[in-house]
Amino acid sequence: MYKYFPSKENLFCHVFDECQTAYFDRAEHLKKTETGTPKEGLVKQIVFRYQYFIEFNRILVEFTELPITQDATFRPLRNHVRGRMMEWHKAWLLEVYGSQIEPFLWDLVFIYRAILKDYLLRILYEVKPLSIEDTAWFIVDKLDALAAHMTRAGSKALLGQSSYDAFIHMGSDDWRREREQAAEELLGRVTAALEVWPNGSARRKDLQEVIHLLGAEIAQPQLKRPLIQALCAFLEQEQELKSLVIQLKQIVLSERD
Repeated sequence: MYKYFPSKENLFCHVFDECQTAYFDRAEHLKKTETGTPKEGLVKQIVFRYQYFIEFNRILVEFTELPITQDATFRPLRNHVRGRMMEWHKAWLLEVYGSQIEPFLWDLVFIYRAILKDYLLRILYEVKPLSIEDTAWFIVDKLDALAAHMTRAGSKALLGQSSYDAFIHMGSDDWRREREQAAEELLGRVTAALEVWPNGSARRKDLQEVIHLLGAEIAQPQLKRPLIQALCAFLEQEQELKSLVIQLKQIVLSERD
């Protein structure tokens, strides 16, 4: 085996790529031969996806618990597959719901992806197995309601092309730079919030000192994680700062894992 594959990681990458390529080939064939409505076609795609991912679940699902996710060779391959899958989801949603969903398209794509992923896990691991076909129709029924509501309400998009770009380039140098910029922006927003702090000058001074210490620690090449967690915990006591600080902590402590 090692004559053809220099490592187990390389072998896994090859098998993973083969499985994904076969999936998209068969999904494309299913779409070309589908004779029903777009909605019926989407249901059949979901059914096929679940059948295929159950068959190859050790390669396509359970790998997320393995060290391979941090492998330098595997990361760009996984990101490529992510991008292809997201484009596939986008194309299907546009075909079923039309241009009316374009104002909030990426929100709907990410919601759809999350629903697919979670119900796949329920199908795989529930003690009482769910029907694949019933689950597919359930998902599409909820997408109908969601798309109709967001269209009728004129929902404002939260996510856009940049969210998609960040998602499929996760782990790359560009992605890390974007996270560093996001951390800087959040730190600036917390600092700005303290400039107009309404709850007493003494408390504001304490919070500003903590923010200064936190900013200095974030700038260090080697993070002292317990110290960052303690500083953030102090800031999180203030309800007005809590959401910003939680987001900041998540970005700072995860970007260098």
